[in-house]
Amino acid sequence: MRNKLFLGALLMCLTMPLRANDEWSKISYELQSSATFSSGKYTPFWLVSNQHGLASLEKNNAHLGLGLYRDFDKKDGFTWAYGAEIAGAWNYSSAFYLQQLYADVKYNCWELSIGSKERWSEGKHRRLSGGGLTFSPNARPIPQVRFGINEYATVPWLFNDWVHVKGHLSYGKYSDSDFLRSHVANALANTWYTSDILFHEKTAFLKIGNEEKSPLSVEIGLEMYSQFGGRFMIKRDGMSDSLRYDIPHSYKEYLKALIPMAGGSDAPSSDQQNINGNVLGSWHLAANYQLQDWGVRLYYEHFYEDHSGLLGFHKINVGQVVSYFPWYDGLYGLEIDLPSNRIASTIVYEYITSRMQSGPIVNYWKDPLVGKDSFYNNSIYQSWQHWGMAICNPHHLSPIYVEPATLKMPYTRIRSHHIGFEGSPTPQLDYRFMGSWTKHWGTYDDPLPEPQTQLSLMAELSYTPSRWEGWQFSGAFALDRSQLIGNNTGAMLTIRKQGLIKEK
Repeated sequence: MRNKLFLGALLMCLTMPLRANDEWSKISYELQSSATFSSGKYTPFWLVSNQHGLASLEKNNAHLGLGLYRDFDKKDGFTWAYGAEIAGAWNYSSAFYLQQLYADVKYNCWELSIGSKERWSEGKHRRLSGGGLTFSPNARPIPQVRFGINEYATVPWLFNDWVHVKGHLSYGKYSDSDFLRSHVANALANTWYTSDILFHEKTAFLKIGNEEKSPLSVEIGLEMYSQFGGRFMIKRDGMSDSLRYDIPHSYKEYLKALIPMAGGSDAPSSDQQNINGNVLGSWHLAANYQLQDWGVRLYYEHFYEDHSGLLGFHKINVGQVVSYFPWYDGLYGLEIDLPSNRIASTIVYEYITSRMQSGPIVNYWKDPLVGKDSFYNNSIYQSWQHWGMAICNPHHLSPIYVEPATLKMPYTRIRSHHIGFEGSPTPQLDYRFMGSWTKHWGTYDDPLPEPQTQLSLMAELSYTPSRWEGWQFSGAFALDRSQLIGNNTGAMLTIRKQGLIKEK
């Protein structure tokens, strides 16, 4: 009930100025209808993945969505924005989606955002990348309060405009408690899950470069996330779910999420021994070279679960010294922007390896945090997911694919090759292609008997008629040839209408 009142009040705040203020610079709308038809067990991988969670594994499905948005004014000083998007769906996990509802305030480079808002991976191409290792547009938005600098801002008094920074801080709460309960309803007895999870995120990025003086720039950044708080639930055989314990969520836990430290005496025992909550994140490195119409970007992202992955080298003594270099695990990417032509405008290639995970051996006498990091899984917070979809790069496969029902991610040791490219043969036609090949080994604790492979392809063509302003018609064909999710073939048809309601 409180959630409904909050959403109603926020929606009222967003819509009231429509009647009271005629000085807005731009208010736009988007109406979208989409239908998917498939053969096989599931909707093909690339018709489900990186859709901000607004997709269905059911092989025949459809949805109709409506969005209303106000963009920031393109000026310095104070400005504001908002967005609201709803969708009705058939053959989805829910018949109604409140996909986005947010209000943003901006003063110069500083931004405050409140609500659920679709966001993208740091430093990755929005249409062609497979997504970041820690965060991708694969899952539904998490409601949160977020403050910081979202786009690089120049530090004017430092090294003649060669230094640029961005970063943000946020706290939020997962919105999938009802989904979790229904998802494990048919699971085995004594299946556990944690609901009402709290969320924390912080990032810091530094860029060195000056476009007017040099075509080369470099970037380094850090993302860190935390799941904390919540209610640890147990599904009993023949009984309704029962509460095992409430995980602490006082102001102290918010501080411990901000500055990672061990949990108190009332926290789960694993949090008392290690870090409060589930902490994970990524390091980012990138080099950019822009020369007239050409652009090249090389990037590397390293995922970590604990200090062995965060800090680098370590050694484990088992009979003899075995050295591991956990930074070998990561996402290696190349993005090329081409001069204007009718064949291709951008090409992206990404390689992911997550097989090492700090090595298969844990030396509990030396350091229990070194080895068997078990990427994306946690003994309290199930896995790095929201509404059953992995928040990380979708190549690791979301828990919603796993049968019987579980909230774990059992295929996190992978090696993946991904390519995407797009172009505009004519002013009215655009195309996009994405293809990936992934090899899965399972996890250290639950390895697959034999490695399993998956090939997923998707080709999309969009037509924007010049005579029908704001209309776009898209068709996508996709297929999977997978030993884990089966052989799926399907198509998606999308009709989109965009326009302005008011312009200054």
